[in-house]
Amino acid sequence: LAQDRNPAPADRCGRAMQIKVFYSPDASKSALLDVQPSDTVKAVKQKIIALHSPPDWANTALLSTKGSTDYLQNKKRLAQCGIEDGSSLKFAYARNLTLMEKVELSCQGVKTDSYQLPPMSISTLPPEFSG
Repeated sequence: LAQDRNPAPADRCGRAMQIKVFYSPDASKSALLDVQPSDTVKAVKQKIIALHSPPDWANTALLSTKGSTDYLQNKKRLAQCGIEDGSSLKFAYARNLTLMEKVELSCQGVKTDSYQLPPMSISTLPPEFSG
């Protein structure tokens, strides 16, 4: 009996799967990725980043199941997130705002997540009297 000594990767672990990741507001832009249920969310993000470089303003990347706003945690494995063969995911670049960026946006009337200002003193005296 001849045995196949070099089975295909899917045969070795029996669990390879393919997922579709949408990475642009343009719904026609997506990537099919071959992954394992044991792959981490971070590994999937890294594959998309390699295909679609981040814009200068971005300092983080988000991944969710398509149609959800619940973002997947980097350290979680795909199986732990309920990702199965044929799943569709949404990838997006984002920016974590600094405290000062949140304050500046708030002053412009843009709503941001809540934040706490550090203790400070504010003088109402003209500059020539403060000091």
